This record gives sequence, C-alpha cells and structure tokens, in this order.
Amino acid sequence: MLGRLFGRHAREKPAPARHPWDLRPGGFLKLGFGAPEGLADAELQVVGVHALDLGRVVRRVLAVEALGLGRLEMWRGERGDLALSRQIDRPEVARLFDLDEFARLFDPDASANVVLNRLAEPAGFEGWTAPVYRQEAAQEAYRHEVDPASEAVGGALDDDARAFDFYRLVSDRRSHAVEAHVFDGGRTDIAVGALMPETAVEEIWSGD
Repeated sequence: MLGRLFGRHAREKPAPARHPWDLRPGGFLKLGFGAPEGLADAELQVVGVHALDLGRVVRRVLAVEALGLGRLEMWRGERGDLALSRQIDRPEVARLFDLDEFARLFDPDASANVVLNRLAEPAGFEGWTAPVYRQEAAQEAYRHEVDPASEAVGGALDDDARAFDFYRLVSDRRSHAVEAHVFDGGRTDIAVGALMPETAVEEIWSGD
C-alpha cells in the first residue's frame, strides 16, 4: 500500500524520522491505535508547512493528506502530544453547535468566556469532538507561509505575515479543541481538532 500511495517500493523507503514534528514536505506517517475515528491505519503525507505566530508561541503546522480523507493539519501539542485538526464548513458547524451560540465567539460585546455545548456527534465525527468547550483565546495572530524550523523567527517570518483574528475553545480535559481563524475580507476558517499521544504514530518516514 505504501509503495502504491507514495510511488515507491517498500524497500526504497528512506530512514525514519525520530519524531512526527521533524517531518517536512514529502515525509509521511502511519497512524494506529489512539488516532481519531477513521484515521487508524491511515497513511498521511506531508504536503506543506506553515507557521502561526500566536504571540507567546509560534506553531509549526504540517498540512497532511491521506487517500480519501482530504487535507488535515497537524502540530505538536502543548504537552508534547500531537494535535490533529480538520476544517469544517457552515452546515457541519450547524450540525455540531447552535449557530447563535457559536456566533457569540465573534461578538466584541459578548463575554470573553464563551461556553459552547455540542448538539450531537454526527456520523463521521466520532472521536473528533467533545460535549463541552470553553473559550481559551481571542487575539490577533499571524500566518506565515514559511517553515519556522528553517527560517529565523522575527526575521523572514515578518516578511509575509498575514494577520487574522484567532479564536480557540478547548474541552475540559484539553483533549479536543475548536478554532476559528477570521481573515480580512470576512473569510473564516473553522476547524475541530483532537489530541493524540505520540504513540498513535506507528511509522514515520522522512521522505528525503
């Protein structure tokens, strides 16, 4: 399967990387037990890297793709585990949450401590969401189309910064999150994410 998916025979694989967050475009990983629903045994290939400057931390984000699963994003979580997120559209937001309650997140006159209750867990979202989320962040952030592992933070990162409003809610156990990125012009990207232990990664290949 790996040879068919990535265009190489199994014996031609490069040496494995040590950690998933060391991967660069062309590398891939295979997930196993502990991954969100539908991703056990999935093989994800890294197709891009960008940076999110969130003030106190710069998040190195890997864009990954899997056959039949579309594009996801992965980064190192706050406790050394892996965060994996999937973008959702407005109909999916409405299936998961009350839209009026969700809109409070963007209301400057509303409390900065929005509590969001999940309406249901639709098919295909098992393992991706939690029953309750509490607002953790509402701030300005910056997206950079560079790999922060290879560019100096505060140098090249500043040259292509794209500002956006960053909103984040987390579950009580900090195992799941909802994020909204609102860009100039009104474009809004919403994603749901889940944390998984590093042990959920069964194989890692650098792709070099």
